[in-house]
Amino acid sequence: MITLKQRFVLVGHGAIARTYLEAMGHLASCRIVGVVGRHAVRVQKFAEKHGIPCSGTKLAEVATASGANAVIVCTPNGIHEEGVMAAADLGLHVLCEKPLHIDPVRQRAMVKRCEQRGVVLGVAYIRRFTPHLLWIKALMEAGKLGRVTVADISLKHYRDPAYYEDDWHGTRAIDGGGPFMQQGIHLIDMVQWLCGGWDKVISAACFTLHHDIEVEDHGYAVVRYRNGAVGSIAASTACVGMSSERLEISGTFGSVSADFGGLLELDVPGVEIPEFRTPSIEYNILFQQLLIDFNQAIEKGRAPVVTGASGSRATELVHEIYRAADRMK
Repeated sequence: MITLKQRFVLVGHGAIARTYLEAMGHLASCRIVGVVGRHAVRVQKFAEKHGIPCSGTKLAEVATASGANAVIVCTPNGIHEEGVMAAADLGLHVLCEKPLHIDPVRQRAMVKRCEQRGVVLGVAYIRRFTPHLLWIKALMEAGKLGRVTVADISLKHYRDPAYYEDDWHGTRAIDGGGPFMQQGIHLIDMVQWLCGGWDKVISAACFTLHHDIEVEDHGYAVVRYRNGAVGSIAASTACVGMSSERLEISGTFGSVSADFGGLLELDVPGVEIPEFRTPSIEYNILFQQLLIDFNQAIEKGRAPVVTGASGSRATELVHEIYRAADRMK
């Protein structure tokens, strides 16, 4: 039973920060006691609006004033390193939004710094808490699919041009890429996790088809995973009118497919689609599970479900996809 109320500082106060505020409102095990931003007036207004007692532009000052023991890094992708390193140097545990970083080298430095400072580092890949995906992983590990041969994922979304009009979406320096690094990273993490990691990017291609941005808005890759499966990855924000995500895994005994909401198809001898306690997945519940796990990792001195090292693998795969796409131009 958790008795310690973990005290968090939000590093950044964009849309995802509000998601954490909402999720934490359902938990007795933790609360947000401070928020840090780059602009004093804006961060103060955010704190006042959401009843957060401490705010400012310097993490050390806000952490001290609030008595925080942990942070949630909610800044844009390419700025995550700054928040993670500062928190680790202050001895604060760190839960970082996905991806951990856009650069594999910087990720390794972030993981090492947290290890050196003795703080817990977790990454917010919430799909790993999804009941039907956990069930699929157990199905695979039990050998019910036989030898896994194919693992395909597809994300086809549309982003209005206004989405890319800020100063970081669609940039290499901060976003780190297009839908492979941003919108598709949850699915990419999920498939490599299900398959025990990735082995090799066989081919890749990136295109900028619809938006005036410096990175891709549409692309494909073919990947070999450590369990021997080969699969395609499609990632797009150029598909007008679409909002589709799909996972398809086949083995020598049968196949299973799913989307974010649940299982779609199952054809495996002797296996039936189970009735999950929660028939539909609520985004907020997954964030609650993420926070509960991270709190328990702090209190019990164990690793979180998604460690810094584990959470680094999706970025490493995307980085290799971009390298392969460049080679094949």
